[in-house]
Amino acid sequence: MVRSFRQIPTWWLLLIGITIASATVWQVTRLAYNVELESMIETGGERLTLYAGTLRGALSRYAYLPYVLASSEKVQEMLARGKSTPEVNLYLEELNHKAGSATVYVMDATGQTLATSNWRDPLSYLGRNYAFRPYFTTAKAGHEGRFFAIGVTTGQPGFFMSHPIYHNETFIGVAVVKVDLDPLQIDWRQGGETVLVSDDNGVVFLSSREDWKYRTLKPLSPEQRQAIRAGRQYGNQPLNLVPLRSIKVFSDDLKIVQADKTRYLMLSRSLPGLHWKLLHLATMAPVHDRVQAVATTGTALSLLILALAMYLRERRQKQLSRRQAKEAEAIQQVNLRLQEEIEEHRRTEQTLRDTQAELVQNSKLAALGQMAAGIVHELNQPISAMRTYAASGRLLLKRKDIDQAGEVFTSINRITEHMASVTAQLKIFAHKAPAQSGRVIIQDCIKSALAMTATLFQEFGIQLHQDLPEQPVVLCGDSSRIEQVLVNLIHNGIDAMTGCPQREMQLRVRRREQQVEISLTDSGTGIEEQNRDELFNPFFTTKEVGKGLGLGLSISYRIVTDLGGSIRAVNNPQRGATFIVLLPCWQENNEGEIE
Repeated sequence: MVRSFRQIPTWWLLLIGITIASATVWQVTRLAYNVELESMIETGGERLTLYAGTLRGALSRYAYLPYVLASSEKVQEMLARGKSTPEVNLYLEELNHKAGSATVYVMDATGQTLATSNWRDPLSYLGRNYAFRPYFTTAKAGHEGRFFAIGVTTGQPGFFMSHPIYHNETFIGVAVVKVDLDPLQIDWRQGGETVLVSDDNGVVFLSSREDWKYRTLKPLSPEQRQAIRAGRQYGNQPLNLVPLRSIKVFSDDLKIVQADKTRYLMLSRSLPGLHWKLLHLATMAPVHDRVQAVATTGTALSLLILALAMYLRERRQKQLSRRQAKEAEAIQQVNLRLQEEIEEHRRTEQTLRDTQAELVQNSKLAALGQMAAGIVHELNQPISAMRTYAASGRLLLKRKDIDQAGEVFTSINRITEHMASVTAQLKIFAHKAPAQSGRVIIQDCIKSALAMTATLFQEFGIQLHQDLPEQPVVLCGDSSRIEQVLVNLIHNGIDAMTGCPQREMQLRVRRREQQVEISLTDSGTGIEEQNRDELFNPFFTTKEVGKGLGLGLSISYRIVTDLGGSIRAVNNPQRGATFIVLLPCWQENNEGEIE
């Protein structure tokens, strides 16, 4: 019996309460974590959009300069002569000052610098060859060059933008503008933001954290290092890995990473046209603080509710104890009265048991008498016939009429077979045969059953209609027992059509999912409503005494249920009745056979 809530021990209820409270707090903190994380992701995306716009704005301010240089007549005349002129150097110096760029300079077709805005500086570009730089080779190929690198002359990093210079459709040089991006990094650093920009090799060249600058987000292959050294892009920087460790990866552009024992939410976005990737790292401290606050509040609230619940339970239990004490007194008085009533009930129950036992004994005697009468009538006539045939046989043997004597003994053999069938029915009914499951083809069982009853169809002039599938239908059962069921149903249908002017029987087989339906329809008198519930009971029959024991349908019912099927009978709309048998189909067995 399940104990009531009041009977559960306090420590057990306390354990259940703590478990429920812990699960609730965990679920709430998990929800708070997800909400705060979603907010951080949304804010980080907005920050990325802002930084991408700021970076593009800083670069677009100088995008026109290489074209202006390339279109200058002074520059083209200088390149045509192949010699540097003070006039062009002054022009570049003034242009660089007004534009606010770091340096502007012009190289000839071989990469030799002929004019530069820093011609006055000790580390001037004048006379130096930068043909190895990718921005020169890209411009020489007829395209605008874009390249970030550490200057090989000044050692100062910058973003180089180049444009090819043509004269009469002939390549004569390259115009270059160098832009200093340090102010942009200073703004990021002063804003307290962690912002990184990496190239297509994963090298961080812009960073609000100076210690992460010129480090890589992923290991570089030997080929990548060789290409970077060939273009002298980052000087002698070792290009070590950024000290970031992935904690959780949502996608390539969304991760939770850890650096210096601090966790960050890292969002990244590609910058089309530049082959760069912009990264923003936001500390996870607000998420952890929010989760901790929710967990603390939830735990305190859960403990408060649990304590209140335990107090109310103890108070109610005290009230119940007082009430139970009062009820115990009243129950004691009731028990005394109940004991007297129980004694009276026991005496009445004993009387009912005695009466019931007498009724059961009478029912057994009645059933035994009915069965004995049926057996006597079934066996009495064959025994009398055997005596007559035996006397006739002796006379024929004395006369030495062997042929006639053989026919007499053949008749005696048929009578004994009939008597054996009567006793066999009793044996089948009394002893349940073990269910044997095997592969059985229903068409073969029907063929055998019809062969055993063929003389009855001819004798009573019954017309048989068969509706069987062309393909073999395989059942799971015992062929001999299924044949016995079919023979019993055929006999039952033939008996029902005795005396009817129209005698037709239809045998039909249909597949129903995992079962096979066998229906046998006759044109007899049908089943009376009052007999429907007793149809499959043993020794029940509507035939005259001596015409049968009433075991055929009972035995059929037992066989079908033993095989895992079902059997039922219904009246037809016009005339006669239909017996419907459902048996399981053959399924794949241990030997690999299939249906």
